[in-house]
Amino acid sequence: MNKTIYLVRHGEIEWNKEKAYIGQIDLPLSEQGKIQAAKRREFFAGINLDKAYTSPLKRCVATLNHVLENRAVPRETIADLQEISMGDWEGRSFAEIKSKFPVAYEKRGQEIASFAPPNGESFLDLQQRVMPAFKEIAEKEEEHQIIILAHAGVIRVILTSILGLTLNHIFNWPILYTGIYQLCFDQNQEKWMCKNR
Repeated sequence: MNKTIYLVRHGEIEWNKEKAYIGQIDLPLSEQGKIQAAKRREFFAGINLDKAYTSPLKRCVATLNHVLENRAVPRETIADLQEISMGDWEGRSFAEIKSKFPVAYEKRGQEIASFAPPNGESFLDLQQRVMPAFKEIAEKEEEHQIIILAHAGVIRVILTSILGLTLNHIFNWPILYTGIYQLCFDQNQEKWMCKNR
């Protein structure tokens, strides 16, 4: 299988408040986010893409539209590529959760793989949602050069999974706005190779 998958995070979001749990709140790109996405157009200009997959959230769809602009690349929206759900914590600041729910806040830090906020998902839940979708995309033999436009949490669970790491390593990588991780499948070693672009 000759396959290259570009994992791309969306651009900066429209959020003027302090650092918070955004999760699946459907926010648009900020003006800076639009500029970031447009700059990534140059990186992909010379790449003959077979398909683009995206989370349905506005920030991902808009980023993909800026990156591909008027290119006739087939696109598919996949609900399972949405960001981790933070449940009752969505839209609330880190400081507020730490202040009002100190035990839960600490527990999330200690049990990063299995802890889920009320009515939300754990990273294990996210992994179990995302990886079947990723596997299905990766196994399509007719598609060789692919973009997956998604979220930091989604990209993190893909990286930990394909590199054979536990979810305790989920914050090993910087996932910047419009950051790119290029995955190439090495047929000889039968494993994915990863490059931060």
